[in-house]
Amino acid sequence: MLPQNVEKEMHLCRAQYLRFFRVRQDRVGNVQRSIPRDPPASKGRREALDTAFSKSLQLLLDPDRHLMQKFVNREALEKRFHQLDRLVDQDPGFRALGNIEREVGMVCGGDISAAALEGAGLGSIGVGNGEVILLSALMLRSLYETALIYGISVDRPWEKDLALLVLSAAFAAGEDAYEDQRELSRALGSLADGQPLAIDREPRINQAASRMAKSMSLQKFIQSIPVVGVSGMFFNTAAMTRLGSLSRCVYKYRYLAGKKRAYEHYKA
Repeated sequence: MLPQNVEKEMHLCRAQYLRFFRVRQDRVGNVQRSIPRDPPASKGRREALDTAFSKSLQLLLDPDRHLMQKFVNREALEKRFHQLDRLVDQDPGFRALGNIEREVGMVCGGDISAAALEGAGLGSIGVGNGEVILLSALMLRSLYETALIYGISVDRPWEKDLALLVLSAAFAAGEDAYEDQRELSRALGSLADGQPLAIDREPRINQAASRMAKSMSLQKFIQSIPVVGVSGMFFNTAAMTRLGSLSRCVYKYRYLAGKKRAYEHYKA
């Protein structure tokens, strides 16, 4: 790609990123402000779901267990990235970049389908909160696979921190979405300048779990009702699609920023 094309793609990516958060701030924020405080029963369900998500993320991200590395075919994805990246370097336009985007779309589509089947299968027998660890694993796998296809190594600590930021931001609403947009923008700016992130992981896991629970508490309650719970396939699909929309913007921007930095270094 030519340098000017990289700049154009970065602007488009930035616009999509801002639109994602603007929708979350305006629509969801307005709805939440009009809803009264949760009744005790609803609050109890959400707290239980919050705990389930928190424990699931802690287990999956435990640095001593390396569970997520077992769920991701890293070698194949890295090989595919290098093939596509060479095509991008040889292409002065935008066509080769579209190959990476299509590859990301296929991988994310597979994760969405898996989440839909998992939600339908367990929902049909009335399993709601119990499937949280599977959904969490699919979400993290989707994040990691998207990163790898864009050439980002998820083994680095700051990349795991960025994945947590993305996961938390994807389920933010209202003022939280505004704050997360700014924080994630600062993080992307720091990484583009070659400065690794350093966040306190435990509070971030708890924040992501709390937002996921708040966003999906009603859905998981419905999913816990036998037969009716088959609708879990739609709830899981919506959650995965939301996460995928943000992660594509973030990691595509990371990739383009790396290309821009390489051009500037070569020019210097």
